[in-house]
Formats: sequence, C-alpha cells, structure tokens
Amino acid sequence: MKILKAFDIKELILVFTGVLTIIGCNPTNVNYDIPEPFVDETIYLSDPSSFNLTVIGGQLYLPNAGHGGIMIYRRYYDQAFYDFAAYELACPYDWADGCGILSSSNGDLYLTCGCNSHQYQLLDGQSIDTSYTLPVKEFNCTFDGINIIRISN
Repeated sequence: MKILKAFDIKELILVFTGVLTIIGCNPTNVNYDIPEPFVDETIYLSDPSSFNLTVIGGQLYLPNAGHGGIMIYRRYYDQAFYDFAAYELACPYDWADGCGILSSSNGDLYLTCGCNSHQYQLLDGQSIDTSYTLPVKEFNCTFDGINIIRISN
C-alpha cells in the first residue's frame, strides 16, 4: 500500500512539473493594442554585456528589440527555464504617446511608465494599481540552464 501511495505522489509531481514547463516563461494571454514586431533575440550570459543577468534582480535592456525595447529580468537562480522574464517596454496603455516607454534601473523592483509614473512589478509584469488591468507584455523566453537565453514572439 505504501508503494502505491508513493507512486501516486511521484505521478502528481511529474504532472505538476509538466504543467510548470508548459506555462513557464510564456507570454501573457492578453490582447494588446501595441503593434507586435518580430522578435528573435539570443543572449549569451558569458558575454560581458550580459553580466547583470548573472545575479537575481539583474536586468538587460535591448533598445532595438520589440516596439519600445525589451527588458530581460532575472527572477530566479535555479538554472531553469523560468529564471528569466522578457518584457516589452512600451507602456500597455500609453504606448502610442512619445512618453509611453517603461524604464527601470538595476536593482529596481518595478518598471515605471514615463507618461503617468504608473508602476508594474518586474517579477510578473502585473500592475501595482488594480485599476490598471493590462500587465506588461511578456515575450516567450527559453533558457538552456547554462548560458543561452532566447527571446521570441
């Protein structure tokens, strides 16, 4: 009987891991008005310009990617696929305005919109104000667990 219970727990863990694999580092399933440019970026952690991404909370700004740039943020240090997030830096609501770019400094916990100073959490892209329902647009990203981060849409 104990073997059966242990087997059931192992199955549950396997299913849970599979679900995390499917949903990890995937874009949010929200409709945005922001135009969707083609995104296909490869980042190497061994590159000196990516040094900030070697620690939790590290950020890397890609100014020529996405609509308003892309911010890569290291959420965890588990050497797993979900370690990184890649966010579109066009403000979800004010993207068409000249001030509609999100910004952050290394060590910040938030992205801040240049138009209205509204803030979004870097950990998951959600607004800190519940009256704003759109999160920051998140791109697909994969991490090989060692050196290569791939960002795409």
